[in-house]
Amino acid sequence: MDYTLSRLARSFRTAVSLLLLGAAPSLAADVNAAYLFNLSDFDGVIPYNAARTFVDEVRGEIYVSTSGGLDIYNPSGMLTFHVDYDRELGGVYDAAMTESGNIMLLTFKNGTYGIVTCNYRGEPISSVPLRHVPPDFADARPGRMVARKGEIFLVDQGGMYVIVVDADGEFVRGYDLGASMRVSDDHRPDAGMEGFTVDRDGHMLFVTSTYGKACRGTLDGELDVFGRRGSSAGKFGVPGGIASDRNGNLLVTDKLRAVIMIFNKEFQFVKEFGFRGTQPGNVIVPSEITVDPVSNRVYVSQMRRRGVNIYQLSYSD
Repeated sequence: MDYTLSRLARSFRTAVSLLLLGAAPSLAADVNAAYLFNLSDFDGVIPYNAARTFVDEVRGEIYVSTSGGLDIYNPSGMLTFHVDYDRELGGVYDAAMTESGNIMLLTFKNGTYGIVTCNYRGEPISSVPLRHVPPDFADARPGRMVARKGEIFLVDQGGMYVIVVDADGEFVRGYDLGASMRVSDDHRPDAGMEGFTVDRDGHMLFVTSTYGKACRGTLDGELDVFGRRGSSAGKFGVPGGIASDRNGNLLVTDKLRAVIMIFNKEFQFVKEFGFRGTQPGNVIVPSEITVDPVSNRVYVSQMRRRGVNIYQLSYSD
């Protein structure tokens, strides 16, 4: 894959500057991950497959987006509430949580995409259509959404487009991440983006399993790409999801190697955890990953009806 020369040149200049200054890239404080439990109800572990999760940082609740609604869990990982989507909304493609504690739904009805704002128990408050999306992004088919700092990121993972709108559905800006990565139109459906999220600093994070890469993009559209194929620690087999903790460390799941890898801000490998198996704390085909930066908890979704593992991050200098 052909990455831009400007990005490579910038990385080279940064490395040279560090050497001239006699400094090495800073390593993150040591990070540890301890398995806690799985999302459950009173009958045991909920057997989700590759569940889409997000957290309410204010209340500490965990949300799982299902085909028919939302499951809501308390901070202890116990199911407390279920929201059934109102059929009048049309198709509901994804959900996200705002910093104020409202739930946003990405809907599609009568050929039009829209955003429905609900309270924290899924009761609709307002609805707006997408407005003034320019022709360059008119063909985007978003199926994922992330709310961050008053903006809503709508993601066409197959087309590799991102549309950013405000709470009124008004177009703010857009990104053609496929073009940024020099992926041809014919190859976009195969390349695609997985695990898209936006961290607290506004960086767009995603992986491409086809190329075995993880990506971090800025609001200005600058894109840094990292990761190497391999079967040893810190290498990518088939990356599935990505998230960041409150210190800027990046956590990447690998479906093939069955691990969760931790990298620091400079994309240096720190350690990995999880590992393939059926014992508590092990993972089978880990995919989606969510980090709660308040509680330092990590939520990892799996296949084979293994549900969602919860780990606690801890740090030491």
